[in-house]
Parts: sequence; C-alpha cells; structure tokens
Amino acid sequence: MEFVDQAIAYMRDGFGIVNGDWRNLVIALIAAVFMGSWKQWVPFAVLAVVAHIAIEKLAPVLAGSGEAFSLPPIMEQDFWIRAGVLALGYMITIGVFFLIKSLIFRKSAAAH
Repeated sequence: MEFVDQAIAYMRDGFGIVNGDWRNLVIALIAAVFMGSWKQWVPFAVLAVVAHIAIEKLAPVLAGSGEAFSLPPIMEQDFWIRAGVLALGYMITIGVFFLIKSLIFRKSAAAH
C-alpha cells in the first residue's frame, strides 16, 4: 500500500509542477499537437522532460543573468527522481490534451 501511496504522490507532484507554469503547459500542448497516436505517449512525455530540463538550464543563460551554462547533474539520484516525477506529470498533462484533441477532431471528422 505504501508503494501505491508513493506513486500517487509522485503523480500529484509531477502534475503540480507541469500545471504550475504556463511554459510547461505549452511544452505539453505542443507535444499533444504533434502526437499522432497513443503509442507515442511515453516517448513524447520523455521528449517533453528533455525540453523542460533544457529550457530550465538555458533560460538563465539566455536572459543574461550572468549564470554560466552547466549540464544537468545526471549522476545524482535526485536528478533522476525529479525527471521521473516530471515524466509522470507530462504523461498526465499530454494525455489530457491528446484526449481533448482526439475528441475534437473525431467529432469534426464525423460531421463532414
């Protein structure tokens, strides 16, 4: 039961991160628009996480805040836990957006 509670907590945290910033929602929306089928759901969520981390690392550099560019700490466990939480959040958000997209385009295709 503890495993289920932990999984739900990770999903809640991931969705909170993705839903908490409009830039993350734009990443999820773009992924849903380009996604062609549910088979691409997990790969697009992974790509969204990569885009999220890249933007997170590049934004301060491009804004000219004086921060030097650094690679993400891929050798640390906390990085991978956070990446997994982000992936769950993006899976939920992209799934919702793709479901809405599928319903809208199914109805418009049936009308013609």
